Amino acid sequence: MKKLNSIIIIALMILGIQVKGQENKAKLSIDDIEARINQSKQPQIIDARSADEFAQIHLKNAIFLRTDPAKAASQLNALNKQKPVFVYAIGNLRSGILAKQLRAQGFDDVYEIPGGIANWVGSGKPVETFVKKGLTLVAFQNIIVKQKLVLVDFGSKYCPGCIKMAPVVDSASTETGTPLIKVEVFDNTQLAHQLKINVIPNIALYKDGVLIWQKNGLFPKSEIINAVKTAPALLSKSR
Repeated sequence: MKKLNSIIIIALMILGIQVKGQENKAKLSIDDIEARINQSKQPQIIDARSADEFAQIHLKNAIFLRTDPAKAASQLNALNKQKPVFVYAIGNLRSGILAKQLRAQGFDDVYEIPGGIANWVGSGKPVETFVKKGLTLVAFQNIIVKQKLVLVDFGSKYCPGCIKMAPVVDSASTETGTPLIKVEVFDNTQLAHQLKINVIPNIALYKDGVLIWQKNGLFPKSEIINAVKTAPALLSKSR
């Protein structure tokens, strides 16, 4: 009986260490992840997005995981299970699914980039892209300052949340008569970093060129309309 208890205690201790290890990985900041990638001579980075998204922008040394099961399996078999693997998507939905699959297949160290490539770009981390230089901060400011009140929708045509939010913002713009500007974040990475757009969809309201309200994620139209209606009060608070 004592021997059995000892075995159970040891098993629980091992499980506790494993859980603690996973928790520590979950708490790693984007700077920690970047440091770990830089420490790897040949980092194993997997992009869990679509081929079009990968072509638009991706991390250096990242591989696009093919959608064909056989080809994807071949790509994963070529990786070293004993070395760290870094995965990402726009946010953490698709990368979270992939990370779980990799752990189930025996990969020892799997790290998700917190906040995905949206956070990576917003944090000013290096990327590879074939997109021409995007909108500068000065050019952006010149656009919004021409409007007394203007809504800006920071998002991506590949972002599921952005696609859901788009008609909500469009409707709020029409209903309030407020001009709307749409900014494709991954075509304007420098601007996204300068404006600290780390999460998309991200909706902002500017009055006389001053940011007075901003919110990311999915939320009802009423919140945007309320922000527009209370713009004068919000402006005084922002100054």
